[in-house]
Amino acid sequence: MATWAEFEHHAPDVAAVAAMLWPGIHALHHGERPAIPQPWFDVAYLATVRRDGSPRLHPFCPVLAAGSLYAAIPKASPKGRDLRRDPRCVIHATPGPDDDELCIRADAIDVSDDDVKRAAVVAIGAASEVGGMMRTMSNDSLFEFDLVRVDVARWLDIGQPGTRAARRMWPERTVPDHDAARGPGVQGGS
Repeated sequence: MATWAEFEHHAPDVAAVAAMLWPGIHALHHGERPAIPQPWFDVAYLATVRRDGSPRLHPFCPVLAAGSLYAAIPKASPKGRDLRRDPRCVIHATPGPDDDELCIRADAIDVSDDDVKRAAVVAIGAASEVGGMMRTMSNDSLFEFDLVRVDVARWLDIGQPGTRAARRMWPERTVPDHDAARGPGVQGGS
């Protein structure tokens, strides 16, 4: 598993798709401003596992800070309870202009009590000057995502015979099923 910085280092071509789909948070993370005016924080979707094992899907705004991917989640949110109980999750960006896709499998770690990580996330919020995000980043639960796998796809010949996806993933090697690393008796998967 890896941080966002490790992912960017080892798979810059795959990370470039994330930068294209999340231009605001990518720019903030690198101390830049996006080339065109747009929202700083892009909406993505976070899939978690409910207590009964069924999936739950939530919109959220991912944050890149100090080389890691984070989510500030209100304390009363069901997604926070899900992640504390079972850290396995999937993050999916909204498709890009050419139907580009970004899908991240990760484990979420509650780092709400880590003052250094909180300060890094709050600094990103301050740079954005988005008040609502500042309140959430400062006061609510903070989760860091430990990346297991990142997949990107670009759809070719959309609407034509032979429509297909050109896919890339990181890590490129075959990785064990997300649940296999947890030992026998664990069910689920992606």
